[in-house]
Amino acid sequence: MEPKQAWGAVSLLMLLAVAVLVVAFVTMGYSVMVVTSVGAVAILVYVYVLYKRYNVEVVPESDIRLFTEPDDLRILCRIYGLDCSGDDEALRSRLVQFAHKNRSKAFAWVAPKAVLSLGSALEAGEGTAPDVTPAKPHLTGGQERSEARLTAIRSCPICDAKVSGKDKVCWECGADLEFYTVFQGSKVGRRFVTEKAKEVRRKLRYDVPSLGEKT
Repeated sequence: MEPKQAWGAVSLLMLLAVAVLVVAFVTMGYSVMVVTSVGAVAILVYVYVLYKRYNVEVVPESDIRLFTEPDDLRILCRIYGLDCSGDDEALRSRLVQFAHKNRSKAFAWVAPKAVLSLGSALEAGEGTAPDVTPAKPHLTGGQERSEARLTAIRSCPICDAKVSGKDKVCWECGADLEFYTVFQGSKVGRRFVTEKAKEVRRKLRYDVPSLGEKT
């Protein structure tokens, strides 16, 4: 079942559950206006979270090929609800398939396995990843690198370390400053950078010994 169809089924169950609860509380003697208002707020919150979390911007195939670190590919797979196991080639293949499938859309619905399991129909195969090797742009969105943009960067978008404006790579976490700065300009890019920042900061906190500490 497609994620959009799965969410439709879940949303219908959600509406029915709210309606049953509203009727039950009204029957118990609670104020109709108060109970109805609470039910309406619950539905609005559900719809907001649904669109905010699971209606995700699609990263084009050409941009996916720019990500070379397995951790980056794994984060993107997690955002799109794809399998996060395997090496970088396996991860990239899943992402390219997803991008190819949704190439005509700016945003696509995604869903966790628990939601998809509600569907009774199974999708017949994942298909084969298209053998496309477009000219690799320097940055996501086909943008070129710019000295003016690089000079304006004063902190790392990943670990927030201060940089000079001349550094191309963060001295603290090794992130490509201009690449991630440009990518975070998109909706999915902001979410990606937030996830990557959490992982990088966790590694810096626990994996890297402090100055003077014995290893």
